[in-house]
Amino acid sequence: MITNNRHLIFKITYFLFVFFILNTLSACDDSPTPIPNKQQQTDKKPPEQKPDLTEDISLKAKIDEAEPQYRLKSKYGWNTIKRTGILRIIVPFTFQLNEFLLRESLPYNDELKLIVRFAEDHDLEPVFISTKDFSKMFSLLNDGFGDIIVANLTILESRKKKVNFTIPVDYSVEQLVVAQSNLGNIDINHMNGLKIGVRENTSFWETITSLKKELQADIKNIQEFDIIKLDDKVTPDDKFNQIVYGNIDAVVIDSNRLKLFKEYRKDVKAAIDLTKEKPIAWAVRKNNPELLKQLNSYIKTEKLLRDLPDTRVGDLDEIKKYRHLRLITRNNSSTYFIWKNKLMGFEYDLIKHFAKQQKINLKVLVAQDSKQMIQWLDEGYGDIISAGLIKTPDREKLAISFTDPYLYVKEVIVQRKDEEPINSIRALEQRTFYVRKSSSYWNTLSVLQKELSKDNIPFNIELVRESMETEAIIKNVIDGQFDLTLADSHIIDIEKSWHSNLQASLSLTDYQAHRWLIRDNNKQLLAELNKFIKNEYKKLFYNITYNKYFKNSRNLFDADKLLKNNKDISPYDDLIRSLASEYNFDWRLIAAQVNTESQFNPRAKSWAGAIGLLQVMPRTAREVGISDLEKPENGLRAGVKYMDWLRKQLSNELPDAVRTWFILAAYNAGLGHLKDARSLAAKQGLNPNRWFGHVEQAFILLSRPEYYKKARYGYVRGIEPVTYIKRIQALFELYSNKHPEEA
Repeated sequence: MITNNRHLIFKITYFLFVFFILNTLSACDDSPTPIPNKQQQTDKKPPEQKPDLTEDISLKAKIDEAEPQYRLKSKYGWNTIKRTGILRIIVPFTFQLNEFLLRESLPYNDELKLIVRFAEDHDLEPVFISTKDFSKMFSLLNDGFGDIIVANLTILESRKKKVNFTIPVDYSVEQLVVAQSNLGNIDINHMNGLKIGVRENTSFWETITSLKKELQADIKNIQEFDIIKLDDKVTPDDKFNQIVYGNIDAVVIDSNRLKLFKEYRKDVKAAIDLTKEKPIAWAVRKNNPELLKQLNSYIKTEKLLRDLPDTRVGDLDEIKKYRHLRLITRNNSSTYFIWKNKLMGFEYDLIKHFAKQQKINLKVLVAQDSKQMIQWLDEGYGDIISAGLIKTPDREKLAISFTDPYLYVKEVIVQRKDEEPINSIRALEQRTFYVRKSSSYWNTLSVLQKELSKDNIPFNIELVRESMETEAIIKNVIDGQFDLTLADSHIIDIEKSWHSNLQASLSLTDYQAHRWLIRDNNKQLLAELNKFIKNEYKKLFYNITYNKYFKNSRNLFDADKLLKNNKDISPYDDLIRSLASEYNFDWRLIAAQVNTESQFNPRAKSWAGAIGLLQVMPRTAREVGISDLEKPENGLRAGVKYMDWLRKQLSNELPDAVRTWFILAAYNAGLGHLKDARSLAAKQGLNPNRWFGHVEQAFILLSRPEYYKKARYGYVRGIEPVTYIKRIQALFELYSNKHPEEA
């Protein structure tokens, strides 16, 4: 026994000695030393789970927008980057979390994709470190909190003293931007009286202050304009809004970024170029020459591949040469949309999976209607149309090829649930269908109308505008504005998961095949797409994707369960109280939110992939440094912590109650859609600083094409956050009455 004890003591002593030596050596090494926080994560993901865009492994860094999980303050070089397998990328806040709806590939989009491809090609995990303070990025880099800055940076002599720049990844011109309604004669010699908003510590500030000095030095020129210093945290959309609202007259922005915003903002325009073309590059520390060398080599190769013509009609070999597959689609709930900061859609997911297998990048072009999709394909702006289309007589006349079917659907009559179901053709007499003329539904109804006229069973077909999506037509049927419509069975499945007052009745067709459309001369692409369909159809990836969009319920809320909450609200009341107190929220509000999100089921999983008591998206959980969301405390902490993060993004000047509803709207639909809704509310003469009757109405408008096509984040099912908040409000009132003493 004594011998065994001595042996045990020796083992413990040896372990402590080795630990001390390793700890001392690690302090001398240039590898990162994580400083754990309350929710330190130590479990690495299995190596086969490759990250999407911002997924990381055990080391995680967030600098100032969220509580840091790890501060990796180390100035290590390329060899250590390779050894640790991590590339820490410093980005502005808006680059990372406010993912916008990609309508086409622009330089602003490509910077993040390029650096992620660089990381993946070198078997590195891209870890994003975001900051709202643009001026902090250089100190974060040089203090060792990151390895590279990716931020649409203009190369300036003043910046070259602080960091080394790569060769240019792009070129841009700094432009003066004014309201579209400004009809004044603006040029370098006609800027008198303008109030120009600019952020300090930017290249724009240097440009505009230098210009002012030059004009003041010219005694012949009496030009005088005012420079209004903008907050470092202001976003480009905020700048444009200040112009539109008349607070300032102009701002300065890079031309390559303006292209992005002009896709959805028609209320601003470039007035003049303030500079010649300037190079845009990435920044690395001066003591990291090998990383700089690796980046420059990669950029040179990529620039050759990125030198794309505006139009091209080549086959798969040319697509692979340029490493870009260009998808033409529409922005709606079954094809392509953004939800909770994640790009989604059945068609988008399938084509993205195909592109990944082909080891090429995916570009997305969003068309207005079917006619424009066909035109873009024919003219060579895109390579494939994926938008839930079938063969029709008119389409078969065109110079396009159809793939094998990847989805089978029926065309089914849609009517209100409170009506007598239409179970026979004779019940269509004197009824009216509302459809787009370019849709297959119009062909089906036109043929049926001719046949039934012989039997004296007349019905009407009313055409709606081409830009009106099927989901919007169905909503008008539900609201009683339209009588009937025809829709594909899978679209009806989506709508039924949202609406309880909708019924699908008679099928007017047998199963019809959805196919992808490509140009006739793209035989290689056709063969590979058909091979992909054969390999994937009804297999694991396909079934998971299909069920996510067409089978999984969107609604976990069950009002009947409220009656069972007689004493406690839930089994997690104490945990909710504790976390709500830690982050300064009313615990009864959080309890109401948990009930709405998961009905207090810690293993609940939503159709979109959100997990746990507060239904947090895995990507969002990673951003706040938490994993294993099915554990009650983790699922709750991730959600409450994200709520706290959202609160910090909203102005302190908002009334507390209003800010609470805004937080919940952003939590449900995404911060980007909230920004779109507030901006639209102002344009509609509503109050962008009020929820009920104002921003909630704007959210509903963002389900309509005439509004979401002009919004940065595109389509959103606006009724969802509106209903979400109403449910939480009702539950909060119930719980407040049950626990009035615990405000």
